[in-house]
Amino acid sequence: MMPENYENGIGDFRVSWQSLRMRNSIVILLVVCLSCSLLPVINAQEATNQTPHKACLTKFNRQIVDAHEQRYGMSCIPMSIELVLKFLERVPSSYYELQTPWKEKADGNFRDFNGKTIERVTFHQQFDLGRNDQFPLAKLFETIDRELKAGRFVIVSLTSGSGWHMYVIYDEDAEGDFLAVSKVGAKTIEDKHVKKTITRMKGTDILTFELKR
Repeated sequence: MMPENYENGIGDFRVSWQSLRMRNSIVILLVVCLSCSLLPVINAQEATNQTPHKACLTKFNRQIVDAHEQRYGMSCIPMSIELVLKFLERVPSSYYELQTPWKEKADGNFRDFNGKTIERVTFHQQFDLGRNDQFPLAKLFETIDRELKAGRFVIVSLTSGSGWHMYVIYDEDAEGDFLAVSKVGAKTIEDKHVKKTITRMKGTDILTFELKR
């Protein structure tokens, strides 16, 4: 024989169990909603941590870079100048008039374009000095910083394997290091720590420019 309040107890138990399940469902739903609302924030934070902040000092255009190419194994100097001219909208995307005559010229350097005016842009070689402990790194970095803040790109010679490769410096990151881009064939490459690279090299030369009307 069951106690008199047995059925009421079962009913109370069922009500309590349903209430508990409902509360658990609400808690789970809140956790899911909270996770979904925080996910974009977390992803954005991860993207911020992975991507260096850019100051946007020049009219840099990623599409122009990706469409450009280095057509010969030794033509990185004229390739970088063509890229700057394209950034400045002085030549069309089909322009390769500097690389074509250069081809595989192995003894070229920035002196070949020092003082030369191309499409109303005059280029100047600077810091053509010995790379050693006496190299004026601070002055070089000040010059690059000044050019960038004036909206001008800077072409720089950086080490690449056992040789050299030309890059175009186009911006600074949040820590003040320079960002540079270049091409190897059709492939786009970057150096996001140009100051560190140049410091290890104990100096390098650069190619700056001025616009002619």
